[in-house]
Amino acid sequence: MEIKQLKNEYATQDNRGTTYPIYVQVQEKHCVGVMADGYSPSCLFGDGEVITKYKHPDCEEPYEDKDELLEYLKDSGYQEDGIEEVNLGYIWIPVEFFLTIKGAEEYIEINKHNHGELRTYVSNFDRRNYEMRELLENIGLRTN
Repeated sequence: MEIKQLKNEYATQDNRGTTYPIYVQVQEKHCVGVMADGYSPSCLFGDGEVITKYKHPDCEEPYEDKDELLEYLKDSGYQEDGIEEVNLGYIWIPVEFFLTIKGAEEYIEINKHNHGELRTYVSNFDRRNYEMRELLENIGLRTN
């Protein structure tokens, strides 16, 4: 993308209610491990979550759906006993950052095979981040 196109895209994109100057993170959902009952993962972005999954000694990966696991075990000839319910904590980890949502979405489209679940998240540069503010002003991007 040329600087002229970047300026136009940056100025006209949805800032998702965030003050300028903004940047767009591509984040990947990451498992932080088994969570004890009553606990939840701490995520910098405030949206960590616990997902219940089902494990069996004969399966490498846990299943989100117990019925799907039971069907797999039955079809594979494995015993159904030994299924364990586990609560796994997930948080969002920044992977890359962009100046435009369009750039972030293009990255997701061409790199989704290298990652798990991805999303975009809009943040702003702090008002005292003088280096980024000056850089953005010098290339003609909005800073207020």
